[in-house]
Amino acid sequence: MAISYPSLFTLPAPADGEQDRTRLLVQAAYDLLDESGLEGLTIRAVLARAGLARRAFYERFQGKDDLVLAVFDSSLRAAGVQFREITARCAGPVEALEAVVTGIVVGQLGQDRMGANRRGAALSREHLRLAQSRPAELNSALEPLLDVIAGLVAEGVGQGLFRSADPQLQARLIYNLVSTTVHTVLLAEEGGAADPAEREGLAEDLWEFCRRAIMA
Repeated sequence: MAISYPSLFTLPAPADGEQDRTRLLVQAAYDLLDESGLEGLTIRAVLARAGLARRAFYERFQGKDDLVLAVFDSSLRAAGVQFREITARCAGPVEALEAVVTGIVVGQLGQDRMGANRRGAALSREHLRLAQSRPAELNSALEPLLDVIAGLVAEGVGQGLFRSADPQLQARLIYNLVSTTVHTVLLAEEGGAADPAEREGLAEDLWEFCRRAIMA
């Protein structure tokens, strides 16, 4: 079955006529990360891109970290929805979990690889930093994606395909392994184009590692 993988950090398209200012600020931040990475992500630049006054920012966020967390929250919730749609078309939990692991690794390629790499590297740096400074908020943003993984693990355990284990713990272990590896790759690719073949090979290796760890 051919699977179209989402980018882990793809924001959902706004509804027609949507004027939500928080959404405009988050989208502006996302676009600026695409164009120039962390260096271009300033409050002034976000307000200029969104066409909003400074007051509009501080009515919603205390500072740039809150905005970056909002980017994570929005993009990861969208990823959770997209992965649920993908896995619903899979034959079973093994194939579905493989689709999620592979999607996290190769989904960053995107059509604009330079932009995807700048954004991916920037968010990777912020992910690592916020995991130390704002762990509760970052964990909350990760919940939709972790819930998808945990649900698939639970399904596999119930069918006797995966060894008996705490699905939530297994989900976090899988995500931490895959995301940490992808963060390293994205930082190495910063400023250059990704090699699709290398990324797909990495996805296969990571999935094989995960598969061997969880299979009954």
